[in-house]
Amino acid sequence: MRSRIATTLAAVAVLIAAAPAGAQVGGSTIGPDYVTSSNVEYLGFLKADIGQTTGARIVGKKLYVTSAKNIAIYDISDPAKPNPIGNYKVNLSWENEEVPTNGRILGTSADWFAVGTTCLITTGCQQLFDVRDPGNIKELPGLPDNDDHTAECVEDCDYLFGSKGNISDLRGVLDGATPKVIGNWQTLIKSQMAERGFKNGVGNCHHIREIRRGYLFAACQPFAFFRVVPEDGDDASILNPVVEAVGGNSDGRFVHSARWPNQGTDKFALVGGEANFSEERHPGTQCDGGQEGDTTVGDVDSAFTVVEAPNASHPGRFSAPLDEYRAKNGTYVDGNTPTEIAGCSVHWYQEHPSFKNGGLVALAAYDNGIRFLQVAPDGKITEQGYFQPLGFETSSPKWVPGTDIVYSIDYARGIDILRWNGQHYVPGKNGKVKFEKGRVKGTNGKQPLLPALTAKQKAFATREVSLLHASGWFQGYCQLAAERGNRS
Repeated sequence: MRSRIATTLAAVAVLIAAAPAGAQVGGSTIGPDYVTSSNVEYLGFLKADIGQTTGARIVGKKLYVTSAKNIAIYDISDPAKPNPIGNYKVNLSWENEEVPTNGRILGTSADWFAVGTTCLITTGCQQLFDVRDPGNIKELPGLPDNDDHTAECVEDCDYLFGSKGNISDLRGVLDGATPKVIGNWQTLIKSQMAERGFKNGVGNCHHIREIRRGYLFAACQPFAFFRVVPEDGDDASILNPVVEAVGGNSDGRFVHSARWPNQGTDKFALVGGEANFSEERHPGTQCDGGQEGDTTVGDVDSAFTVVEAPNASHPGRFSAPLDEYRAKNGTYVDGNTPTEIAGCSVHWYQEHPSFKNGGLVALAAYDNGIRFLQVAPDGKITEQGYFQPLGFETSSPKWVPGTDIVYSIDYARGIDILRWNGQHYVPGKNGKVKFEKGRVKGTNGKQPLLPALTAKQKAFATREVSLLHASGWFQGYCQLAAERGNRS
């Protein structure tokens, strides 16, 4: 005899399968190929960017998107209805997950393949483009021997800092100058890291982020915060970086991304890993298992964590994780789990513009879509909403500054446009979270009950992942890229 739980799940599955698009079932909104929590509103998607969409960045009123096939630029004066104003179709670069640009010069980083004027089917190349006129994007001289997996604009794109350490001088490139590599930031900070107890410096670096002009947060193991601008009369500079703070994990997990909200003034920093294809990489594990220091159950690399920023209690050091979040396995009601196609790991994430010592974070988790998380005043994490596309691979969320609009960047699906109608969970002066009238309540950790993938959805998702494999994206690719950089 069926158990009561099994009977209930089966009944919910039937209800979901039978529900028309836009119907409300069990606190979720059912769309034709997605499910959202009631506090997430689906506004539409950008059809032109379907297929291997990997990176995006917002500068002012423009959205810059890169993929393995093109660069696209949108006017987002109306963020709910992006207007295409530029497209460069000749570009071919993999994979450029985060887009370095200041709205005038744009870079694409590739450590797998890139094709263009500068890069003629090479395994490592930094391509550069003049995007001042979106309707007339021009390729600039690039760096054919630069094989950074990701790169970041520094000092208003006068320089690029890459994940493998390359410092590239871009000054004058828009006026015809030739870009050049002038140093390696990982080598330059090694002695300072050794003084702090890390004799080998930083390793397995995946990304570096300029959180305010001249101040950089490197996603490595250990992760490091340093500056290239002088402070208190010292001689810090591009080729003389000064390390301000460090942090790490006792299990040596892979660090995929690191953010420090409010330009490095918040009491929390956000650090996340990646373990796509977790089951293949570590048989028998699940993304929602494992804890700090425990590699026997679950994949520790798959966690998103909140850490305390340096303060009087731990000067120059980020704390150990205050809390961890992993996407969940096995949420499809018929037993099909999100891990069977691209994985359940966390990936890129971004705090809401209102975040201040706690608040709302949007996080991408491959087959698990976008998850909306509350970071409480004590650093504890609670899932409060979701956008779950069915059979796709969500890579990154991008909040439009000053709004509740978020763009969901998906390798296979393109770009979905969402509006958050829930609470923002920002702590007030008394330390308690502010309650906002008229906002839709959160899910408080309740997981969605999802319909099983249709044969068409599963076939599409499987085919898209196969194409990604053929393009150079495979299990643990980002981690392997970081490890290769560490060995070079």
